[in-house]
Amino acid sequence: MSREKILNAIRQNKPAVLQLPAIDLTQFSSAANLQEDFIQNLEAIGGKVVWVKEKKDAVSVIASLFPLAKMIVSLVAEVDISTIDPKVIVSAKELDELDVAVIDAQFGVAENGAVWVSDKDLGNCVIPFIAAHMVVVLNQKNILENMHEAYRRLAGFDDGYGVFIAGPSKTADIEQSLVIGAQGPLSLTLILI
Repeated sequence: MSREKILNAIRQNKPAVLQLPAIDLTQFSSAANLQEDFIQNLEAIGGKVVWVKEKKDAVSVIASLFPLAKMIVSLVAEVDISTIDPKVIVSAKELDELDVAVIDAQFGVAENGAVWVSDKDLGNCVIPFIAAHMVVVLNQKNILENMHEAYRRLAGFDDGYGVFIAGPSKTADIEQSLVIGAQGPLSLTLILI
């Protein structure tokens, strides 16, 4: 069967569009502390949280956590710790030896410890996945309760690319044993302001 015949068959057999169900978000509301829930869930999935007063304080935290890091890219203006200028990176190949990447998160989700980043904050979309260690900077005011709120906040999203990141890379496929850093970053440190 030709490619066009397959695509036409798919187009003709689409199911009818259904309206999404109305969800009463008050049933998900809790009086719990969002910061505590967020931290607990992020740590449960392998992340680490460090509190600072201002973004610039993250420089000393990162230097102490990764003293042997040679190649660092910071995409957070106030966290001036880069050893290479992210503006001169032309290809992902240049990031093969990236030790630490520092990025801003637009918001976090308390129910699962995930953070949302978009390409407007990344420059090169490979950075969160190729770095040996990720450092994410997040303002505590930008912690949402659940994914319903997150998707509502993303309504009208028009950046080219965005992704939820939840902790360091991990898999449990190998003999049902959890392996951290299997396909990406070995660690994720969240700098909470």
